[in-house]
Amino acid sequence: MVKLVVDLLKEEERMLLKAAERLGVKAELVKVDGLDLSTDVDEGVYLIRALSHNRAVVAAAHIESSGSISINSWRALAAGWNKAVALSFLRASGIPIPRTRLAPAIPNAEEFIVKPAFGSWGRKVALAKSKEDVEALLKGVDPDEVYLVQERIGDGTDIRAFVVGYRVVAAMIRRPPPGDWRSNAARGGHVEGIKPDAEVEDLAIKATRALNAEYAGVDILMGNGEYYVGEVNVIPEFKAVSKASGVDVAEELLKYVKELEKK
Repeated sequence: MVKLVVDLLKEEERMLLKAAERLGVKAELVKVDGLDLSTDVDEGVYLIRALSHNRAVVAAAHIESSGSISINSWRALAAGWNKAVALSFLRASGIPIPRTRLAPAIPNAEEFIVKPAFGSWGRKVALAKSKEDVEALLKGVDPDEVYLVQERIGDGTDIRAFVVGYRVVAAMIRRPPPGDWRSNAARGGHVEGIKPDAEVEDLAIKATRALNAEYAGVDILMGNGEYYVGEVNVIPEFKAVSKASGVDVAEELLKYVKELEKK
């Protein structure tokens, strides 16, 4: 049985349920809200798909402390959700990353990306062209909120490589929509399925391993003829990459979880 830990049933979770039906796999939804922390969970392998990363970390830690398996682990979820921590792990693993400083400091670059350490879908992310722009963007921000200032790499085009069980099962290239510099599919970016080259595959797998994740969506930036890992998404959406690549990512995930159950 596949156990899906959820707080909200999004399109990806519906895709997983439909894939389970096609594969003849029994799937159980486990609600993260109201999780009983005073008793062990049932034995098994749990695929964490909660929208709230904070609740996801708690659920994963409780699952693991109960002696069961959480995919991803609570440590991977905590590291991936904090972009500053994730970049530190990536750098320590020898993976190229954009030059990054904790705000309000700025790296040596011509343009900057200012973004919170916690967040997704490109929210609160801004482009700055000077130190004064950075300071203006950060004015009024809660002093306890961690922001990063990164060098801008390329024109915003990136590659999303989807890793399952340390192999890239699907990938797409994302280009910013007209008038924007962000490539997020959720913001209208143009996406196209691709067969990534060996260097991209190697970077994506190494980045996933660096966070001790078992599946992830890895964002790879392109600039100056080089690749850089921008982010590692440890509860990644996959509807866009599935549609663009033609790969049933939900099935790939379920097959991987089922293999873990046999071990």
